[in-house]
Amino acid sequence: MPESVPVAHDAHETAPNPPTDAAVHGAVGGITTYNPYLGNRLGIADAPAVTGAAIDGRQVHVTFANGRQRTYSAQWLRHCCWCAECGNPADGIRFTTVASIPPDIAPASAGPCNGDLVLTWPGGHCSTYGSDWLAANAYDDEARQRRADWQPATWRAELANDFPTVDWADASDGGAGQLHSYRLLAQYGIVRIDNLGSDPACTEHLANLVGPIHETTVYGRIYDVRAEPVAKLGAKTGMAQAPHIDDAFYYSPPGIDIFHCLVNTDVGGMSTYVDGFAIAESLRVDEPDAFEALTTLPVTHVRRHPGEINLRSRSPVIRLDEFGRLSGIRYFDRALGPLDVPPSDVDRLYDAIRAYSNRMLSPEFTAAIRVEPGQGVLIDNHRVMHGRTEFDPASGRHIRLCHVPRDEFHGRLRELSLRLDPWCHDQYLPQGS
Repeated sequence: MPESVPVAHDAHETAPNPPTDAAVHGAVGGITTYNPYLGNRLGIADAPAVTGAAIDGRQVHVTFANGRQRTYSAQWLRHCCWCAECGNPADGIRFTTVASIPPDIAPASAGPCNGDLVLTWPGGHCSTYGSDWLAANAYDDEARQRRADWQPATWRAELANDFPTVDWADASDGGAGQLHSYRLLAQYGIVRIDNLGSDPACTEHLANLVGPIHETTVYGRIYDVRAEPVAKLGAKTGMAQAPHIDDAFYYSPPGIDIFHCLVNTDVGGMSTYVDGFAIAESLRVDEPDAFEALTTLPVTHVRRHPGEINLRSRSPVIRLDEFGRLSGIRYFDRALGPLDVPPSDVDRLYDAIRAYSNRMLSPEFTAAIRVEPGQGVLIDNHRVMHGRTEFDPASGRHIRLCHVPRDEFHGRLRELSLRLDPWCHDQYLPQGS
């Protein structure tokens, strides 16, 4: 469907609250907007009007001005009535629930009215559905396919030659530039931000672009990655770091990694990135037995700091969604604990892990770049593994790191897309590992 910008549907309705500076740039402190009453409408101006409706038992057949016909369950329509009396699930102020609807419910009447679908239910309740809402939420095969059309752009070493990059001024513009940066991050799992600046305060500005900073016991709120005489973690040394997913030992690993370069070295210290989705797809084709093992058998990741915390997760390396599509990657070779699977699966799981790791360490899959001072990098930590080459600990190399929940990023992407490109705002996105 064509792009459009939502507008208020009728004169008596209030358009959604415009994004505030806090919403655009990511400052958090609790929600500040509310859902004005729109009912079952999205406010999309070019949606084809409803021209006809017919009740067929417990279904309603709806005809649109473009000639398309769609069928909706009566129970589904009654449950999805978002009138002032029934309430809206978007804010949780909801009065009609599944338990309150008879399973055999059917409307008493159905018909078009001013381009909308209007239903009257037994007992007299009236529901009105905007044509845009009906089209966007239809669940026939074609409509579900539209929502499932999003595909990641997998990559290998060649990404270093054409790295997804956005200037900070565009990424933070609250409009098309910000949506472009969001989509690059969703599509490639990584995006570089130029001209962010070398002020340490810019780390938080970059994080707030995609969501609130998530504090953890291991990293705190913002973590300064630089060599220290006595290092508690490998990141605090000059040693090389193989590509990995951060904190795979958490039940819910960090969603979006925020890296901000303050100081780098000219010798060593290259940043290395590997697309876990590209590895997984190559295994699906070349080594299906390994792919099957990595999608069904759990591996164990561990992290312990005595007297502080003892973390342990069990999850497959590769997570698939209901369609068999890639959803997330969870792999940190230096944090792998003892395997805990049936004896007959131990050797084949080790073989599968080795097949994954060999690709991860291969130059064919590794994109290496030097991140310059003042640049930031956003990484989908449920997909893209990051590492670095060795560097001199005395060089002063200094990277700041923090994390933002992936749900927050996807939520902001959807909301901005609803405003600027509404027919794409509801596409299925990978929910992670």
